[in-house]
Amino acid sequence: MLPPNMEKHIRRWIWSAPTENTLFVLFLSSILGYGIFFAFYLLTNFDLVNLVRDVNFDDSFYYFQIAKNFSEGKFSTFDHGITRTNGYHPLWMLLITPFYWLFDKEAALFGIKAFEIMLVAGAVVLVTLAARLARLLWVLLFAVLPTLYSNVTLIKGTEAAAALFMLGLLFFTLSLFAREPPRWKWPLAITVFFLPWVRLEYVAISITATAALCLLECLQRKESLATTPLNILIASIRSLNSATPFAGACVGILTYFAYNGTAFGGIVPVSGATKVLWSRWLQEENGYSFLQNFQDMLLSPHVGSSELLVALEASAYTFVVGWFVRRSRSREDYRSLSFLIGIFSLGIGHLAHFMYAVLLMHPQVLIYPSWYYVPAYLMMTLIVPVRCFVAVYFIRRFVAPQSSRVAGIASWAVVCGVGAIFISNNDELFQPYRFVDSRRDDLSLERHSWNMHALLGLQVMNDLLPERSIIGSGDAGVI
Repeated sequence: MLPPNMEKHIRRWIWSAPTENTLFVLFLSSILGYGIFFAFYLLTNFDLVNLVRDVNFDDSFYYFQIAKNFSEGKFSTFDHGITRTNGYHPLWMLLITPFYWLFDKEAALFGIKAFEIMLVAGAVVLVTLAARLARLLWVLLFAVLPTLYSNVTLIKGTEAAAALFMLGLLFFTLSLFAREPPRWKWPLAITVFFLPWVRLEYVAISITATAALCLLECLQRKESLATTPLNILIASIRSLNSATPFAGACVGILTYFAYNGTAFGGIVPVSGATKVLWSRWLQEENGYSFLQNFQDMLLSPHVGSSELLVALEASAYTFVVGWFVRRSRSREDYRSLSFLIGIFSLGIGHLAHFMYAVLLMHPQVLIYPSWYYVPAYLMMTLIVPVRCFVAVYFIRRFVAPQSSRVAGIASWAVVCGVGAIFISNNDELFQPYRFVDSRRDDLSLERHSWNMHALLGLQVMNDLLPERSIIGSGDAGVI
């Protein structure tokens, strides 16, 4: 039972504006309900074949094994203490280790899979709450955000689900900060502190978002920018509200480097350092070509010209709307811009990752796994409602600034038109359910058949080798 005052407040909130608030509550309930149903369906239907071949990557088993060793008191090791490793992202490891404290090895895998699905659902809820706080056209999220469930990369055992949740939390805390900066600066600071811990390259996202807030606050406080960069930095620091999250982002990455340097002797994960070292050897042997690397990245199956164009488009929206916000100095416009700053930071993070790969990686190392591109997935999903918001924003500001009726009709015409087009072209919402049918025969089975070969190889080794033998293997996660 809820406290009487809280229950009374919730009833008044829902029924005071039935069309908007009731739909909003129904949307959030349906998102969480879908996640719970999907988790139950998956966990009650998949078998060992699905577990190895479909619902986890080979890399995810590295996380599972290290987490199990953590739970047994062995510090950060995959091979039971022979060597230490930091070739993973710490936040996801921290989140899944308790499952091995509470359950045996098999039951922990079930629990982690349900946890991943609920993280995706939580991310959808957080982004929707952020859109509502930012006064955006959150109604379009009915059609757009549930499609994240159809991206099976997010629920395959790696850090992708946690990364999506943290990005959703970034949007939510950005919107809270814009609503009341002094009160919500610390939640935003804590969020950006932990972003690099879920994936190292997200430092570009955390720094971009908080630096943009610092710049915007300087502009709104009429600080002069016609001086040196040092004066701009000092002016940003003086605006303490936005400087706190910026400091949180900087301290987060410095703490991450300090942890790795102290515990492992290198400030970056060994997996990333290995890719750079391998690329350097290949470049010394075969030469380096910027144009060839750029072309190879554009042709990558997970990142291409469309993602780059959307990143540039989101950046343009942020700058244009930000210019009008600076002129109007409206708190409501500032809230809307906070959501665009989130999109902008995703785009900058994607561009930074793209250029990092082009400049430092050899083409043979360039094709990164799909879970590296969670910011791109979220950015591509949100660009539809963002386009609608920008269109409606300028309709209300220029076409019918004095007529709320005309502006409302035009706004809903944009929403209904774009929403209908998007829904009619979206036929993959239930795609994940195919991944719990071990009898199906399609291309994905052939693509992941090597997982099953690894499992069969393990059975042969168990039969032929003495207990506790030490073996070496590439792609050893499944084994």
